[in-house]
Amino acid sequence: MALLVFGTLWGTLLLRPGMELPEYLNDLLFIILGHYFAVRGAAVANEEPGPPPLFLPRGTVRLLLIAGFVVTAVLLQRQGRLGEIEKNPGVVTLLLVGGFLLGVVLRQLAAWWSGWGHPTPRVVEDVRAAVSLLATVALVLIVWDRVVPFLPRTSVGAMHEIKLGLGKIGPPHVLAAIVGFYFGSRS
Repeated sequence: MALLVFGTLWGTLLLRPGMELPEYLNDLLFIILGHYFAVRGAAVANEEPGPPPLFLPRGTVRLLLIAGFVVTAVLLQRQGRLGEIEKNPGVVTLLLVGGFLLGVVLRQLAAWWSGWGHPTPRVVEDVRAAVSLLATVALVLIVWDRVVPFLPRTSVGAMHEIKLGLGKIGPPHVLAAIVGFYFGSRS
């Protein structure tokens, strides 16, 4: 099911770049992504009875999901459409999913490194949590300032209007990707 939903989104991004992604599929993507990586990650730790999904080696579906997003992003970049959010609104989805998946991959690398007797220093975990918490607070302030303006326009209040040279992708998108990274690294 995850591969069918994700494949539909990848195909839509590549074939109809100007088409807005359906909100229900976009929301479903994040529900599946969070659930699948959390549940399948726990399944590796706690051996489940029976074969893995689709009778493939463990981790294959997760690898396919990551690869699908990477391939989609690379193809969009080669077509010059990755930074053009005005023409390809799905780029924001790729940014948010990219943050989450980067966290997942780094968590796997840290687990592998720890398996070789090199535990991750506690300070690294603390910094990751602190940066993510600051990103979350900044994101929440930006959102609430858009709902009920309360911040001065010359400071943080205007942060949602800053552009980073990536089309309309700005600080709120990057902050959301950082929060996604944190949850990916914890799943």
